[in-house]
Amino acid sequence: MIATIIHKEFVSTLRDGRLWILGVFLLALFMGFFLASTHELKQLRQEKHSVGMTAKEQWNTQGVKNPHSAAHFGIYVFKPDLPVAALDPGLRPFVGQSLWLEPHKRNLTRFNPSTDQILANRFGQATTSFVLYALLPLMIVALTFNSVSQERERGTLRMLHSLGIAARPLLFGKLLGLLAAFMLVLSPALLVALLLLGKNFSLGLDDGLRLLASLLLFLMYYTIFAALSIAASAFFQTSRVSLFCLLAFWLASVFVAPRLGAVTAEALSPNPTASQFWESIKTDIAQGLDGDGNHEQRTQNFEAKVLQQYGVSRKEDLPVGFVSLNRQHSEGYSVRVHELHFDRLRDNFAAQQHLTHLASWLGPCIAIRSLSMAMAGMDLAHQRDFEDAAEEYRHYFIDLTEDWDRERSHGTEPGAKGQESDWRSVKAFDYQAPKIDFALKATSLDLIVLICWLSVAIMLLILSAKRLTP
Repeated sequence: MIATIIHKEFVSTLRDGRLWILGVFLLALFMGFFLASTHELKQLRQEKHSVGMTAKEQWNTQGVKNPHSAAHFGIYVFKPDLPVAALDPGLRPFVGQSLWLEPHKRNLTRFNPSTDQILANRFGQATTSFVLYALLPLMIVALTFNSVSQERERGTLRMLHSLGIAARPLLFGKLLGLLAAFMLVLSPALLVALLLLGKNFSLGLDDGLRLLASLLLFLMYYTIFAALSIAASAFFQTSRVSLFCLLAFWLASVFVAPRLGAVTAEALSPNPTASQFWESIKTDIAQGLDGDGNHEQRTQNFEAKVLQQYGVSRKEDLPVGFVSLNRQHSEGYSVRVHELHFDRLRDNFAAQQHLTHLASWLGPCIAIRSLSMAMAGMDLAHQRDFEDAAEEYRHYFIDLTEDWDRERSHGTEPGAKGQESDWRSVKAFDYQAPKIDFALKATSLDLIVLICWLSVAIMLLILSAKRLTP
């Protein structure tokens, strides 16, 4: 029985002119945005690679100079974007594109693309992901708001009831038939998108898994809207009331919930200003963390420890460079303070992201947006992983230059020199994005929210079936 209903709904949906009009328009819009996004991503990856190679070559060809002075030249590193980012740019427009690594200080990412845009563009960005999470659900609402109420108004529902067709198989058959027709119309665009990604980028196993996971997650998202639409059409007596309620839900989920969640998160867990953030780091380095003493006390204690270690009474008599030793000691403490404050700031970002879910009762849009960004590798968790890897690389090349300075000087003399061969021996920054399991673990709360909404939608569909009257 249910197979017959699925087939009937599948055929009638394909024959519905609304599906083809809306479908062709939205798919054309999707492909236009996707082509532009793919081109932008390809160009951006090439630019990052080119600039990264240039920055490393500039580092390699510094010439003869003091190793610490060479470290102050610094190295720019860039976060590589995954091919899946063509579907969802995520946080890319709002975070810096490069990270400058230098001694004594840990930096934030630089060159935020959104700062170069006019104000209207910042509030009116249209992307491939916007079509996926905002416009396609609206298309589902337009197709299903009268799927049951129209049959009630025409008397078809009474005839089906007289034939002994139960309400639950009828509604679930409509749901599955609609989703089958929807995916059939959507499949050409998905196939073309996959071919374009394969042509422009080298896709690995992890990229394929991320694309598959994105498809399944969005299918769950569309099922929520389809189930709620059919449930509303069965529950309300007229198509007009059903459409009004569904549009209100769509607006609340897509537009109101993300903004309400962001405002709530900022109110409950505000971020420090940039001046407060850097001033607190400067203060903790100068005054010291609890029990560590101030900068002068730490320097005196370290000097006494070094003199005792090498069995000399004066810094000038040390067999190694004290200037570099003291600098490494100060650098180590600076790293500790920077790590404390950076982790505190990023933990607050993560807390804000979780607090945005307080608005998820308005709809599943917040969850699917977070999951989509994670699958694309463009969320907070992936950004933090990259920054941690870059910080580890900063420690590596700064410690290396300090080792050269310390070993090639004696006492308090500042005369150590480095050659181009030294700079070329510093290995290049090689960052590999984490695998899909990292993304799923980072967005486990979002996945739970999406599953909860799917469960609620199915339950409402079952309840509407029980209350369905011809």
